Amino acid sequence: MNTFPSAEALEHTLGDPHLPNGPLTYAAAMAGDRAERRPHASLDRLRGWGYPAFLVPAALGGRLTSLEELLALARVVARRDPTAALIATSPWMAGVPVWQAGTPAQQRAYADAALRGQWSALSLREPGSHGPQENVADTLTACRADGGYRLEGTATMVSDVRMARFACLQAREPETGADTMLLTDLEQLPTAGYELLPRVSTHGVRGADVAGIRFHGAFVPASAVLGRPGGGADLTGRSLATIRTVLPAFGLGALDTGLRCAFDFLRHQRVHRGRAVDLPPVRAELAAAYLDLRVAETVASTCARLLQRLPAIAPVSSAVAKYLVPHLAEQRLRRLAGVLGPRYLLRQDHWSGIFDKLLRDARLFVLLHGAAHDMLGTLAAQLSCLDGPAADPRRADPAFLPVCVAPPYPSGLRALAVASGNDPVTAALDEVCTALRTHEPALAGAAASLQAEGARLRADAREPADPGSERGQRAGERYARVFAALCLARRHLAGERLHWLAPALTAVLRPGTPLPAENVESLFLELAMEYAGRSALSLSRPA
Repeated sequence: MNTFPSAEALEHTLGDPHLPNGPLTYAAAMAGDRAERRPHASLDRLRGWGYPAFLVPAALGGRLTSLEELLALARVVARRDPTAALIATSPWMAGVPVWQAGTPAQQRAYADAALRGQWSALSLREPGSHGPQENVADTLTACRADGGYRLEGTATMVSDVRMARFACLQAREPETGADTMLLTDLEQLPTAGYELLPRVSTHGVRGADVAGIRFHGAFVPASAVLGRPGGGADLTGRSLATIRTVLPAFGLGALDTGLRCAFDFLRHQRVHRGRAVDLPPVRAELAAAYLDLRVAETVASTCARLLQRLPAIAPVSSAVAKYLVPHLAEQRLRRLAGVLGPRYLLRQDHWSGIFDKLLRDARLFVLLHGAAHDMLGTLAAQLSCLDGPAADPRRADPAFLPVCVAPPYPSGLRALAVASGNDPVTAALDEVCTALRTHEPALAGAAASLQAEGARLRADAREPADPGSERGQRAGERYARVFAALCLARRHLAGERLHWLAPALTAVLRPGTPLPAENVESLFLELAMEYAGRSALSLSRPA
């Protein structure tokens, strides 16, 4: 798996998160959460380290070349405070449409603002969404005027809009009914042309500044259009595919620290005549959570690689990453909460009470920029790419190598589409299953399960269902799980040697299946050895 010196350097620079005070400590994260306060000190610390440079492509003066590296950096921050991680990374997310379709002048202005540490906002309408992301109050329109547009209406639930320099806004043109994306410089708008709405409180990521903006005929010049007029829906789809590929970093960070926190508590908690961690059901839950963490990080990093190497498959890979990784993180944190019992709710009893915040934040990441049913519907709608001529599976091979070198971001992402033509990852199903059975007999059972699920997936592709129906949702989930299982298997066969592959394939393809006893013990011992270490990178207290 790729390792990035920048992520390791950031980890060491931020230091021990158990300190009683200071930015990006558990105590600071909880204090800000209780007060619903923006983590200013933590954001200043990240700015001083140079985090904003990794949000801007290297061609524009930043240090961003790899989305896998950005995923690793965001996870480092999220392990300490998911709120700070989301806010600190938001200028990149808001700038994705600019990197995708902006003119050189637009990109230069946005990059300069991001490098200076200025904030930006992003307001998109989820294509085809009828879930929590869709808000009927969002009625932003752009009426054509001499030399530009006049904005009318409201965009709600927008992060950082009250302090933003730029806002990327998707607005409907009443004359054509099409959407246009606008890069709006709020500093250039007359104050009478818009008003900022009050902050909205949330259960998770409480320190985020989520609000709305209402326009009253504000004039925006034609030079603000991103891409082409009327092309906003296509640009939104391509931007969301990119954003959804990096969003798993926040859930990964939450699960990583939540599992460490639970393990540390349970190994010191006395029950009967021993420790809680010695009880077989407790060990089984910890081992299963550790396995899911390993699965989630491998799937997330692979999807980040695929986005840069094979942008045409992004509609599938981004939906897999956005559905599976946050879902695994939130589900495992809920199960760990059940193991911890009511003590995880005590704010000052253990690790400053960080576990409850991690669980609440993880629930928000499941919904952000695409709820589970939306992602499953997206995957169900992409099944047609499996019902035609098979893609060449070798096209995806470079993404599975132990060290993957991708074209610099955002080079090549203009080829990113809103619908996938074919799928070279899943096209390797038969070849992968044969290799697993032939070269590693211990994986024969897992290979048989993968072959069977792949056959069911092909049957789904031949008989498509409404993506929003129960059958369509089941087909979408099967696609996500087969795709993820193949990512794991192909990484293993390419030389990464995932020793936990057999139980991982079972966990991915048949969720809820109990781990065999021998896997519980081996995974638990690996977890214990890693999390009881003293290195800063382990983020754990000395044993």
